[in-house]
Amino acid sequence: MISAVLKTMWLRLWRDKGALILAFILPGFIFAVFASIFSNAAGGNLDIRVAMAVSSPDAAVQNFAQNLQGSADYSITFKSDFTKADIKERIALGTEDVGLIISGLPALANDAPALTIITEPSRDVAATILKGQIRQFIATQNIAAPEFDLIASESAIESGAKKGPKDPSVTYYVGGVAILFLLFSAMQGAALTLEERESGMSRRILPGPLSLMKLIFGKYLFLTFIGLTQVILILIVAALFFDVDITSNIAGLVFACLGTASLAASIGMLTASLCRTPAQMNTVSTFIVLLCSAIGGSMVPRFMMPDWLQGLGRFTPNHWAIEAIYGILARGQSLGDLLWVWLILFGCSAAALFLTVIITHRLRRL
Repeated sequence: MISAVLKTMWLRLWRDKGALILAFILPGFIFAVFASIFSNAAGGNLDIRVAMAVSSPDAAVQNFAQNLQGSADYSITFKSDFTKADIKERIALGTEDVGLIISGLPALANDAPALTIITEPSRDVAATILKGQIRQFIATQNIAAPEFDLIASESAIESGAKKGPKDPSVTYYVGGVAILFLLFSAMQGAALTLEERESGMSRRILPGPLSLMKLIFGKYLFLTFIGLTQVILILIVAALFFDVDITSNIAGLVFACLGTASLAASIGMLTASLCRTPAQMNTVSTFIVLLCSAIGGSMVPRFMMPDWLQGLGRFTPNHWAIEAIYGILARGQSLGDLLWVWLILFGCSAAALFLTVIITHRLRRL
């Protein structure tokens, strides 16, 4: 009896390829992602990206900067015409993880630090690692350091007088958590389409192609509305309990939330159109959400990942949702500053919805 039960369950699992992937491939892949991240970060060995500027024309200072750049085991972006404002802008926008301004030689510094590190709240650990590696470089060069701290720190994001969260990195996770739960919610809502298909309800309300489009668009609008409500609730919690400022740019924030909810809804609808049964939808949706969240920055900030994972992360909705919401909340970017992000969010949403209509019409999967 027991052997028969085991055989039956194994045959069911074997026939469901999606369940096989979820059971035997996804766990190993997720482990590989996190193992790559944390082994990469162990001992401060992050693939950090540094933007560097040299503000002194002195030949010795220029030589010091070249030696530092040549010995670095991290990526350095350097241009001779970089200014302090340029470095701050690049760090604030996430072009690089941390900035470095060299204004003199550590051994010759009199009453001010010769080096300034430009930090960003969500990537403070990158600044800590850079400072440690610079100190190690100075020690290997036998440079006599002054009694005071030779490395100063400045934030790339001006906080001004407004109140902010005690831990600025909290702002980063508003977008990361929002898109994670919106994807789960959209997948669950879209799965109802498969139940309607199995019950025969969808056939009774679809006399023509236009009805099909109206039905798909109606479901999309509903899922978008639910997602928008969920993001707003997350923002309210962030404002009430973590002092996140959500009032400085209401229009931009609403646009970011709408784009995030729209993209999650269309991905849910597209996934449902590609699945045949609710069980398959459950398997595929779990795979997609966990995979995108792992490499897109919802679980671990992307700058902590190896370069190859950071590249993959740009193809996930999580990356662009975080860029939109964090850009508004922390960087103070305007609607115009985030034009490329809006094109990705709303453009991909429209493309996914269009594919949903095409696939559903041809396969009559609704």
